Amino acid sequence: MGAPSLGRVVFVQDASFERIVDQYTPLIKSQIHKLNLTTNYPLYEQAALIALWECVMNYRDDKGSFSAYAYLKIRGKLLDERRKEIRTAKKLSLNADWSEHEEVFCAPHPNDPHTFHLTSLTINQRKWVDQVLLKGHSLKSVAAAEGVSVEAVKSWRKSALVKLRKQGATSLST
Repeated sequence: MGAPSLGRVVFVQDASFERIVDQYTPLIKSQIHKLNLTTNYPLYEQAALIALWECVMNYRDDKGSFSAYAYLKIRGKLLDERRKEIRTAKKLSLNADWSEHEEVFCAPHPNDPHTFHLTSLTINQRKWVDQVLLKGHSLKSVAAAEGVSVEAVKSWRKSALVKLRKQGATSLST
């Protein structure tokens, strides 16, 4: 009796995973090299092996050949892993860029004429500064969180800006 073909369920169910790994290692290696993912090779190899394991677990004979299914799943998993790596690198670089300048933006200097004192603001005006300016929330979300109308939050903003402009004008003129 000959060896079962790659497209049969019998092969996938009867064969040990190690044997399947041996058979698909050339595919995994070629995909890693074709996609130029050699700098972090062990990470991508592991992702490809996980994809192969998922193929073994989820393969259905009536959907096509196992080899085609494995090829698509492995390639897709490698691309997904690369995308994840790129997103992480971008986040880290953005965080690194911000952290370099964070002291300049966050630490007020007592002799700086552009330093504003929030103590002159009311509690609601400080809520607007904190939630909208510092945390980037929308007026609508602040209004919902505080249980007031959007118009009320706009009023906080208007009053806060008037007070902060006065501070800026006085500190700049002195």
